[in-house]
Amino acid sequence: MALLIAPSCIGCGVCEMACPTTAITQTKAFPVIYLVDPLLCNDCQRCVPLCPVDAFSQDPAWAVCRGHGCPLSSHKYADWECSEGSERCKECGAMMWKSPGGQWECSWCRLGEAHHGTTCPKSRKVLTTTNS
Repeated sequence: MALLIAPSCIGCGVCEMACPTTAITQTKAFPVIYLVDPLLCNDCQRCVPLCPVDAFSQDPAWAVCRGHGCPLSSHKYADWECSEGSERCKECGAMMWKSPGGQWECSWCRLGEAHHGTTCPKSRKVLTTTNS
């Protein structure tokens, strides 16, 4: 589940510095506003306890990486790896997955034209919204 930053954010930037995936970025707005990119957020929540005004909340519209809603949390995909947004497909922007001993491949494009099977729910949400 990606995170949301409430309007109570004071713009201190401690969350941006703590984020290991650079999912939190400052907008050009004034006063300072920070946003979380749900495709880059790996749900580590390192930023949450650092916020001096408790401005973070979970965004229920997004699946949790390796948690409820993510296929890689099942025993069938236990040994698979996910790029967690650090690498994305050059064709469609979806997450990259790596099977045991395999190569990185797109969690969306690998399905081909049929579009059925297991995909990253974060990628599926973005791709089905933008392709509708």
